[in-house]
Amino acid sequence: MEAKKIKILLLTFLVCLSAFIVSAQEIRIAGFVRDVNTRREISNVNIYIKGSQIGTTSDIAGEYILRVPESRERKIVIFRHIAYDLREISLDSVATMKYVYLQPRVIPLRGITLEEERIEIPEIEKDIPQTVSMIKAKNFEIRGYIDAGDLLKTDHSVQVEEELSGKKTVSIRGGNPDEIVVLYNGIKMNRSFDNIFDFSLIDLVDIERFEIIKGSNTALYGPEAFSGVINVVPKLRHDYSIRLHQRIGTYQSGNWGLNFYHKLGRLHGSYSLKQGGTKRYFMDVEEDRARLENTSLHHTANLSYSFPERPGGREPENSLVLMYMYSSLSYDNQRDVENLSNSNGLLSLKYEGDIARLTNLNLSVSLSRLEEDQFLSSGTGVIERHIKDRGIYVNAEKGLRLGLVDFLFAYQFKHAELDFIDQRRNFREESIGLESADFQRQHHGVVSIAKLNGEIESPFLNTIELSGSFRHDWLKDKQANPVLRGDWPEAWQEGVVGIFDKNEWQEATFKFGLSLSGDKEDFTFDGYLSFGLNTKFPTLFQQISSPVVLTANGGSTNLNPEKNNSSELSVVVARDLRGARTIYGWQVSGTFFQNQYDNKLRVSTTPGIPVPFYDNVPDARITGFETKSSVFFFRKKLTVELGMSRYFISEKAAFPFKSDYKHTLNFIIDHAGYSFQIHWFKEGEQVGWIRRGNGQFAEIALPEYSNLDIHLSKTFQIGRLKLFGNVSGRNLLYEDEVVLRGIAIRDRRYYITVGTQY
Repeated sequence: MEAKKIKILLLTFLVCLSAFIVSAQEIRIAGFVRDVNTRREISNVNIYIKGSQIGTTSDIAGEYILRVPESRERKIVIFRHIAYDLREISLDSVATMKYVYLQPRVIPLRGITLEEERIEIPEIEKDIPQTVSMIKAKNFEIRGYIDAGDLLKTDHSVQVEEELSGKKTVSIRGGNPDEIVVLYNGIKMNRSFDNIFDFSLIDLVDIERFEIIKGSNTALYGPEAFSGVINVVPKLRHDYSIRLHQRIGTYQSGNWGLNFYHKLGRLHGSYSLKQGGTKRYFMDVEEDRARLENTSLHHTANLSYSFPERPGGREPENSLVLMYMYSSLSYDNQRDVENLSNSNGLLSLKYEGDIARLTNLNLSVSLSRLEEDQFLSSGTGVIERHIKDRGIYVNAEKGLRLGLVDFLFAYQFKHAELDFIDQRRNFREESIGLESADFQRQHHGVVSIAKLNGEIESPFLNTIELSGSFRHDWLKDKQANPVLRGDWPEAWQEGVVGIFDKNEWQEATFKFGLSLSGDKEDFTFDGYLSFGLNTKFPTLFQQISSPVVLTANGGSTNLNPEKNNSSELSVVVARDLRGARTIYGWQVSGTFFQNQYDNKLRVSTTPGIPVPFYDNVPDARITGFETKSSVFFFRKKLTVELGMSRYFISEKAAFPFKSDYKHTLNFIIDHAGYSFQIHWFKEGEQVGWIRRGNGQFAEIALPEYSNLDIHLSKTFQIGRLKLFGNVSGRNLLYEDEVVLRGIAIRDRRYYITVGTQY
């Protein structure tokens, strides 16, 4: 028995001794990878010993741990990332460096793969080739942007419209707000009533990036995308455990935010809270009580789990993401006796990965709820409007590769229920139209996309891609429990003042694209040509419009779906001039497009009558070109960007109050953690139409205007504690030319933001 105990003790001692010897023979090196200019963390950096299989990658905080067997041989550590210059450092030097700084590139490196994590291709690029613009977090974090509408206005293709309530809608390339599909992490956010989304509902905290498709040739994101798609991508992983920020500024504004993040093995969880408000006074009213008050509340929570990889560790990880978002806005206009409250909630579950033998799947289901209550005193009457929109959205995608062809198949289903009440009292005009009703909308869509990839034996052009897409949609609308205003003849109640039993449509669309790319030494080229047909179905709001009150002979709205034939040509060239002393490189892009509309529905209003009127324009056209040029100086410490757009709109009444040109100019300096940005913009004249009581149209024009924004930011790192601050000025020019009418987006504003995270 004693001999057995001695053997056990001896064995334990030998195991501990061997572990000690192994650990003594292993070198553990830890540090952080940062951008040399912005000092921001760089995730997914491939870090390995030259000539060996020993390596690791940096995490979301830019932190890495490299374990290397001890040896007298001199070793070289390589730091490699697609967007940065490769850097080689001796192992002895790396062991003494807490921070490793990488130099950003003008032209991304080709053929980079990561040892542990993949660099994800944005979902928005799954479609056939189109112009895609991205606004990353580094361009809006801690700056003086109040909401997503404030930020998107900086793009030269985007125009933002703001109402007195602070509601912000976005248009792209001269189109209308209901021609843009808005996604949050791939989940559609447009409300069923009018296909419009209010961008003031999007909180910029913990947003990874905005992905913007410009153009109407998308198939994957729905038939309503006549002008483009905007996908808001939230951050699921963070470089902090707790974060706090406070912003104060013009209009007695203030908002604060608190964020939490925790990682437990493969489970990642985060929660953020933001609350704030503003008070604005009318300059033409002396009373203290004649002001606008806005308050906002945002909740966001994410829970994600990464499943263990398959043997071999080279397959993309399977992930499951549960996401919850809630935004609540309220508005009180004391001068005009107007109140508005708006709440928007989204709960979604998304899975990416494999299920048994089914590989490359993307499955999601989401529940959405939007409620809006409005009280408005207009002329001689009062309006009380209530909208309750509830929906379920299902999306299933399957990717497949056969030889040189990549396929993507998708099925999309949406079921929406809408309760609508629009009560009006004491108007002098005769009461007509739909006062209340319950609606249902069901939408089925199937999509297939094919991309043929090939190589070209050319000294410059080296890849070619032929792509095509097919989409078929079935849509059914039902109306129940309708209540009409007034007492109208039965002959007029069918299809004129908003009464319908059900409407059904189905349409098929095709799109095609050809793209070429190539590179030679320090020069790259990317270009594409695309064309196709798109269809937009009438919204519920258009179906219950009331044209009879504004026309002498009655009439009805043409409810046939709108058609859009579009073609687009785009080219992007870039050059890396790192050998030059001043200019580090440049990039130029140019796009020409044409949209031809059939059966275009246009809207007009009459002063004092809160009833929109829709009629049909047989033909409408928007032709335009856009260009953006970027020049990088002093190893990318200074960037100068010039964006220009010019549109030729044949029927401005169908696209009311859209500028036909926009210019932007940006100066961006990033150095040693400091960031300084100057943004100048100019928008052209905006023309719209109103319909007079006699049925005739009258033109209203808003003059062109330009202005200037300035942002200054600094981030400090003290161990794991990060401090940040920002000072921003918006619309700093021509203050005397702007009188406050409640439209904040054109007013001079100042903001200070401070915060910390650990």
